[in-house]
Amino acid sequence: MTTYEDLTPYAYSGEVTGPVVNVGWLGAESRFEVGEPGPGFAEALSALVRFDHVRPTRGWHQCRLCGPGAAYPVCEPDGDGEVVLGSAEIDVPGTGVVYAAPNLVYHYVVRHHYRPPAGFVRAVLARAEASAGAWEETKRSLSAGTPVRGEIRGYHVTGLWLDLPDRPDVDAFIPNDLYGPYGVGENREHVAFHVPVDAVVVGHSDRERRVVLRV
Repeated sequence: MTTYEDLTPYAYSGEVTGPVVNVGWLGAESRFEVGEPGPGFAEALSALVRFDHVRPTRGWHQCRLCGPGAAYPVCEPDGDGEVVLGSAEIDVPGTGVVYAAPNLVYHYVVRHHYRPPAGFVRAVLARAEASAGAWEETKRSLSAGTPVRGEIRGYHVTGLWLDLPDRPDVDAFIPNDLYGPYGVGENREHVAFHVPVDAVVVGHSDRERRVVLRV
């Protein structure tokens, strides 16, 4: 993975414009401050790499700090599961600037004791709090039994994703067995993609911050 000094202008992706700076683009030769993360920081950073990631890639970057023989891809425990790192970035709005970091920054903090710039730490704590509040509001406004209309945009072996035009920020998912009277099964020819679909909210997944629907 390309390395950059902290707080230098962001240049990794041409998609990004504006006052964006680098944080946590570390390699084997990088020199950085070390220390234990402050209260709540690791948890806040974990939430952002799970729920607020941007610019995904098709593969994974390795951790160059771990050395030869390191696990690939990089995974870190997260609650009852784990989070896979090295294939996306996070953008964290700060005061007059946006901090762009690879999602490996979480691994660097919890395993290599990397201490990011103080402004980034403050921005992560604020962003995670706002994101958690937005999820709680989503659960209130899209409670179980709420009817919704959207378009099925994608298929996964476990179910279907639904785009909600009125709520583009919501991750809405239809498990295979909740699509129609017979479910999706192994044959998805009867699934209607990119046409209006009526569904109803049946629950929420806090782990994925996902609204679960039935069609």
